[in-house]
Amino acid sequence: MDNFDNAQSSAKIFRYSPTPLILPVLMWTFGLILGRYSALPAHFWLAGIILFFIPALFIKKGRNLFILMIFLLLGAYRISLKDAQISPLKQSLRDQGKSRQEMSYEVQSRLGEKSYQVQLIEIGGMKTQEQAILFGEDELEIGEVYGSLSDLEYIYSDPILDVYPTRFVGSVRAVLPPQKLEGKAKRRIVESLRQKISDRLDNTLKNYSPLAKALLIGDGDFKKEHRQSLSRAGITHLVVVSGLHVLMLAMIALMLLRLIFPRKPAELLFMLFLLGFAALNNWAPPIVRAMIMIDLLILSRWLSRMPNSGQTLALALFIITLISPDQFFSLGLQMSFLCVAIIVFALPKLRVGEGLSLPKRGFRWLANYLILTIYMGIGLAPLTLYHFGTASLNSLLGNLLGIPLIYLLLSLSLLILAVPVQAFILSYKFICDIWQAWLNICASLPFHIEGNWISLPMALALACTLILIFMAIRGKFRLLLRAGLPLGLLAIILFLIPTKHKNELYIFNAGVADCSLIFADDGTSMMIDTGEILGSRAEVSFDPTHQRESWMGKSLLSWLKRKKIKSLDHVVITHLHSDHAGGLRDLSHSVKIKNLYLDEYLLDKDQWLELEKTLRLKHCTLHAVRDTFSLALGKNKMKFLHPTASYPDISENNRSIVCRYDTKAQSFLFTGDIENHAELWLTKHYPDELKSDVLKVPHHGSRSSSAYEFLSQVQAQEAVFCTRRYNLYGFPHPEALLRYRDLSIRELYTYEGTLRYKTK
Repeated sequence: MDNFDNAQSSAKIFRYSPTPLILPVLMWTFGLILGRYSALPAHFWLAGIILFFIPALFIKKGRNLFILMIFLLLGAYRISLKDAQISPLKQSLRDQGKSRQEMSYEVQSRLGEKSYQVQLIEIGGMKTQEQAILFGEDELEIGEVYGSLSDLEYIYSDPILDVYPTRFVGSVRAVLPPQKLEGKAKRRIVESLRQKISDRLDNTLKNYSPLAKALLIGDGDFKKEHRQSLSRAGITHLVVVSGLHVLMLAMIALMLLRLIFPRKPAELLFMLFLLGFAALNNWAPPIVRAMIMIDLLILSRWLSRMPNSGQTLALALFIITLISPDQFFSLGLQMSFLCVAIIVFALPKLRVGEGLSLPKRGFRWLANYLILTIYMGIGLAPLTLYHFGTASLNSLLGNLLGIPLIYLLLSLSLLILAVPVQAFILSYKFICDIWQAWLNICASLPFHIEGNWISLPMALALACTLILIFMAIRGKFRLLLRAGLPLGLLAIILFLIPTKHKNELYIFNAGVADCSLIFADDGTSMMIDTGEILGSRAEVSFDPTHQRESWMGKSLLSWLKRKKIKSLDHVVITHLHSDHAGGLRDLSHSVKIKNLYLDEYLLDKDQWLELEKTLRLKHCTLHAVRDTFSLALGKNKMKFLHPTASYPDISENNRSIVCRYDTKAQSFLFTGDIENHAELWLTKHYPDELKSDVLKVPHHGSRSSSAYEFLSQVQAQEAVFCTRRYNLYGFPHPEALLRYRDLSIRELYTYEGTLRYKTK
C-alpha cells in the first residue's frame, strides 16, 4: 500500500497542462484590433456574442469554432466599451480646447525636468480622476496634493502622424504658484516610497544615480540621455525595467528569502514583493506580464503541476488586456510579449551540456547565448523597424557583457538602498564606468540599421515569413504543412500591396507652420512647404546653419519612410520664413527631390545662397517662379498664380507663392503667408482663377490677411487654419475669424489632427 501511495505521489509531481488558451486569447487580441479600428458601437459586438453563444450551448459539432468567434467578439466588445467611455471633462476640453480654473491635483510621478504626471482631483468645483501632465514646475513632492489657478489644455492626438494616442487628458500649466493643500494628500505608500528611493539614490550616488533609478523604479532620465547609443548598441532593454529585471530580482530575492524561510513562505513573500515592485514601477506591462507568469509558475508548483509556457503567456496577456485593453496597443507590452513568445515558440530547444567538461559546457553556453540573441534581434526586427526605423545585431556583443554588468548593478543598487556603505558605492561606480565604456564600444559597431522605417504591411509580411522559418527550424513540419500555405500566401499578398499613393492630399499638423503633400491620380507627388524649426519664431527668416531640430526631422520623415516615400517629384517653398522652409534641409538629406520651386526674387538673396549650401539637391532641377504657369500632375493640374513679374511688393509674406490644385473632385488654393495687398492684387488680376473648394488660410489666420474681397472671390466651402490652438501670435485672430463666419465658411484646424482628402 505504501509503495502504491509513493507511486501515485511520484506520478503526480509534474503533470503538464494542455494549452487550450492560446487560440482563444489570439482571437481575443484580433477582436481588440477589430474593435479599435472598426468604429462600430458596443451593442453591435454584444449582439454578435449572443448570436454565437446560443448555438455554442446546443450544437456540439463546431462548438470550438463558436467559442473562438465569441472570444473575437468579446475582445471587440471590451475595447469598444473602453473607447465609448469619454468623461465629461474630456468632452468639455475637446470642445473648448482650454480651461482656466482653480484646480487641485495629486502629484503621482516625475516625468522629466519640470514635468510631472498628476491626477486631477477637482476643477472648478467638479470632481474628477483624470490623468494629466503638469509642466513648468519644479521641486514638487510626490504624493502631495497642490492647488492653484491653472490652465488645462486638451492634448490632441493626430490620427495620421501619431503612432500611439496619449493617455493624458491634457496638460496643466499653473498661472499662480501651486500651493500645497495640507491634509488633502492620501499619503499613498507607493508614491512616497518611490520618491524616497529616488532621493536616497540621488543623495548617495550623485551623478551615478540615473542608471540605478532606471533599474529600480523605471526612471527614464538615463534612457533619454543615452537614447541613440542604447539604440545603436541594441541594449535599450537592459536599462528599462522589464521582465529581464524581474527575473534578476527573482534570483536575488528568492535566494535571500530561502536563507530565512521555508520554500512556500519564501515564495509567498516573494509574490508580495513582486506585487510591490510592479506598483513601484506604475504597473508597467512588462513587469505585470513577468509577475503574472512567475506567480502562475509558483502556484502550479504548489498544486504539483507544471504549466505550459505558452499557456501561461496567453493567460498573462488575457488578464492584462481584460483589465486595460488599451495596453495591447502600447509598445512596451508588444515588445515584452513578443520577446517571451520568441523564446517559447520559436527558439530551438537548447542543450545545456550536462556531463560535458567545463570548457565544453562554457562553449555550449556561449553558443546557446548567441542563438538566443540572434533570434531576439531577428524576431523583433519587424516591430522595431516599423516603430523606430532601427534594428541592431550589435546586441550580440552588447548582451554578452551587458547582462552580467546590469545584474551586478541591480544587486548593488539594492544593497546601497539597504546599507549605503562606501564599499558598495565605490563598487557600483566602478562597474557603472565599465558599463558606460561597454555601451560606447557596442554603439560604435556597424551592425545596426537606422532611419529605415517599413510600412505596416511590410512589417506583417516579414513577421509571417519569420514565423514560417522558425517553424521549419524547430522541426514543426506538421504545423508547417497546415499553416505554411495560408501564411505564405498572406506574406506574398502583404509584400505585393502597392505602396504607391494616389488621389490623396494631406495638410499636416505642423504647428504654426505649413506643410502639405499631394499625390495625383498617377502617383505624382508634390510637397508645398516643409514646416517649422522647433523653437524658432514663425514670421522671421531663419539661419540656414541652425542646429535646432526641425518639425520635419522630428515628425514627418519617419512617416514618409514608413509610407515608402523615398522621392518627391515636386517641392514648392512658398517663401523662406522658418515656418515654411524650416524642414527643407532635413527633407533634402532624406528624400530625393526632383524639382524645387522658388520665387525668382529670392534666388540671388544671401539667405537662399547660404541655405543652398546645406541642401542635397543632386539631380534636382531648380525652377524660378516668375509668372503664371500650369503644371500637369497626372490628369490633374497645379496652376501657379503668384507672384508675377509685374507684382510690385517685395515683402516675403506678400511674395509667397500662391497655387491652385484642380482635380475632378475638388480644387484647393494654397496661399502661403500672403496678406491684404497680395490678396487684393490677386482679386483684381485673377478674379476667375481663385474659386476653390478648400482654402489653405493665408498667414495662419492673421488679421492682416483674409480680406472680404478675397474670400468672396474664392468662395471656399472649407478653410484650413494651419496653427496651434494656443500660440505666441494669437492665430487665428478674431477679426479674421469673423470674416470667415460671416461668409459661412466651414473652419478646420490642423491642431486637431492632420487633414486627409481623397481627391478621386
